[in-house]
Amino acid sequence: MFTRTVSPDDLARLERERREADRSYHDALARLDAAILRPPAAPPPTADGGVAALEALAGVSSADGAAGAGAPWRRWLLKLAARIARPALRRQEAFNRALVEHLADRAAAGRGEREQAADPARGHAAPAADFQSRLAQYCRQITPYVDTKDREVSGVLRRVSEDNAVRASELAAAIEKLAAAQRGLSESVGILQASTRTVAREIGRLRGPVDEPSPREAAEPPAAAGDVLAGADAYKYVSFEDAFRGSQDDVRARQQEYLQYFEGAADVLDVGCGRGEFLDLLRERRIPARGVDVNAEMVERCRERGVEASRADALSHVAALPDGSLGGLFAAQVVEHLDAGYLVRLLEQAYRTLRPGSRVVLETINPASWVAFFSAYLRDVTHRQPLHPDTLSYLLRASGFVEVEVVYRSPLPAAAKLQRAAADPATPDGTAVRALAEAFNRNVDRLNALLFADQDYAAVATRH
Repeated sequence: MFTRTVSPDDLARLERERREADRSYHDALARLDAAILRPPAAPPPTADGGVAALEALAGVSSADGAAGAGAPWRRWLLKLAARIARPALRRQEAFNRALVEHLADRAAAGRGEREQAADPARGHAAPAADFQSRLAQYCRQITPYVDTKDREVSGVLRRVSEDNAVRASELAAAIEKLAAAQRGLSESVGILQASTRTVAREIGRLRGPVDEPSPREAAEPPAAAGDVLAGADAYKYVSFEDAFRGSQDDVRARQQEYLQYFEGAADVLDVGCGRGEFLDLLRERRIPARGVDVNAEMVERCRERGVEASRADALSHVAALPDGSLGGLFAAQVVEHLDAGYLVRLLEQAYRTLRPGSRVVLETINPASWVAFFSAYLRDVTHRQPLHPDTLSYLLRASGFVEVEVVYRSPLPAAAKLQRAAADPATPDGTAVRALAEAFNRNVDRLNALLFADQDYAAVATRH
C-alpha cells in the first residue's frame, strides 16, 4: 500500500508557520516605514512684529536727549527742548529696540543654519540609529517569510503528488480487476456462444439430414486420439483455444513460414486442423488441402471459413487413404495430444500415404524450454506427453523419413531473459572483473538455454 509522507496535520502546521511569518514580516515592514527619515521641516518664519514697528517708525528723526552742563538758561532751554522732543525720542527708542530685537533674531537664526550646515548629522543620529535597527529587523523577517511559503508550497505539491500516485495506483488496480473481469466475461461469452452453436447444430441435425456426418465419421469414436474434450464438450476446448493459443490472425502470422515446405504441392492434409488457419493460408497460395479434426466445433469453424474439413480420427483417416495419395502432411500443436503408440502408428501410415519427395511438418511445444513447458504445456489438460526435439526427430527417422530438420520457433524477447554482465578492462582490477563477468555470462547463457529457449519447434522431414 502506498504510504503518504505529508499528513493533513503537516499541512495545517505549515500553514500556521506561513501565517505567523507573514504577520512578523508585515509588522517589521510597518515599523520600518514608521522609522523612515523624513526631510527636516522648514524653519518657522521670523516674527514680523519688529519689521512692522520699524516701518511705522521709519520716518521719525531722533534727537540727542542728553542734558549737558552749562548756564541756567541753557539748561532751561534744554529742558524745554526735551519736553518738546520727548514723544519723538520715545518713538525713536521704540524703533531702536525693535530693530535690535529683529537683528538679534536674525543673528540667532543664522547661527543655527551655520551649525546645521557644519554638522548635518546633528539632530538626526537617534532617528538614523532607530531606522537602521528597524531595517535589520525587517531583513531578518524576509528569510522566514520566503522559507515558510516554500515549505508550505512544497508540502502541498508533495501531498498532491502522493494523492495522485495513490489514485493512480487505485485506478490501475481497478482497471486490472476490470480487465480480469472482462477476460472472464469474454471467456464465458465465448463458451456460451460455442455451446449455443452446438445446440443449434444438434437441433438442425435432429430435424433433417443437413450437415450429418458421413457413416465413417459417425462410426468413429470421438476420443480415439485421446482428446477428452472431443465429444459433447467439444465447444469448451474451442473456447480454450481462443483464450490461450491466440487469435486466428496471430496463429496465421506464426504459421506463414511453413508455407515454404508445401510450395507446388497438392493434396495436403492438415491433421488436427483446429480453426483452419493453415488451411486458409494454403488456399490463398492455391495449394489444394483439406483438414481433419476430432473436435466437431473445430470442424464447424473451418467450414465457416470456407475451407474443407471433416470430423475424423487422424489415424483412422490416414490409414484409410491409398498409398501415395498425399502431397504433404501438416500438424500444428497436435502430437503432444497423442499417446506414444498412437503417434508411432500415425507416422507409419503417413509415410505410406505420402508421395516421394513430399514433406511432413510437425509443430509442437518445446519442452526443453522451461518457460514453455511450465506455462503453455501444463496449461492444457488435453496434453498427453511432451516430446523432446530429439525424440520426435528419432520417431520420424524410425518411420522411414529422411532429411529430418528441427526448426525452433517463437523465441522469447531479450528483455524476458537473464541479462549478461559487462566488465570494463580499463579499471585497476579489470582482468579479474572481466574473468568474473565471463564466468557469470557463461552461466547466464546456460540458464537462458534451459529456461528461456524458443517456446515451439517444428520437426520437418521428407518422404524419400
